[in-house]
Amino acid sequence: EIDTVYKEYNTDVPSGNVTWQYPKGGDLLDKGMGLHLTISLGVPPNFFQVPNLFGLSKKKAVTDLEKAGFRLGKIFYRQNEDLIPYTVLDQSIPAETVLEEPAPIDLTVSVLDMQDIFNQMINQ
Repeated sequence: EIDTVYKEYNTDVPSGNVTWQYPKGGDLLDKGMGLHLTISLGVPPNFFQVPNLFGLSKKKAVTDLEKAGFRLGKIFYRQNEDLIPYTVLDQSIPAETVLEEPAPIDLTVSVLDMQDIFNQMINQ
């Protein structure tokens, strides 16, 4: 039987997941004793968590950035013939980083060849 449930903001544990419990998993519970839990409320509302953009299309990455309260910084292009063009290869701030203020996030995206990079620069 659950005796006590606490809720707290936690930048490391997603909302709704248990962050702490007593007794610990595997311990025996005496009859009549209750279980004490702490449940994560996720990232505090006045903080911003950087989304994981790796492997997304450039368009989807920009959408996800904006939904999370961030804006796109610079875009760098890297030739990679093994990936679909304009796939995110890297981001300037690691995924899951929690910030007090949103910051611009630079992306590195794939292109098939240098001509793609040239064409992309002309179209921006």
